[in-house]
Amino acid sequence: MSVTEVLRAMEAGADVVKIFPVTLFGPKIIKEIKGPLPQDPLLPISGVSLDNVNQWITAGSFVVGVGSALMGGAKKGDYDEVTRTAKEFIKKISSTRNKFDLT
Repeated sequence: MSVTEVLRAMEAGADVVKIFPVTLFGPKIIKEIKGPLPQDPLLPISGVSLDNVNQWITAGSFVVGVGSALMGGAKKGDYDEVTRTAKEFIKKISSTRNKFDLT
């Protein structure tokens, strides 16, 4: 959860650094780390939802990790809901990237 830890992970050869749990800081943690380390690919986990995924992408995350926000339908046996939710995540991420030209 610190710039030093991210730097150490990248120096050790990590391709991506998982930031967990992001619920402690919100999307601002991505912006804060990206300030001194703009080149490092960050993956926020735990706390990403359809309501805030655009904020994570705008903050500088190149991908996001979602678990319960995606798999809620599976708990009820509604796998079509999982598919719909996944498509909604893709739509929101694509829309945000296109809007801000974040590729």
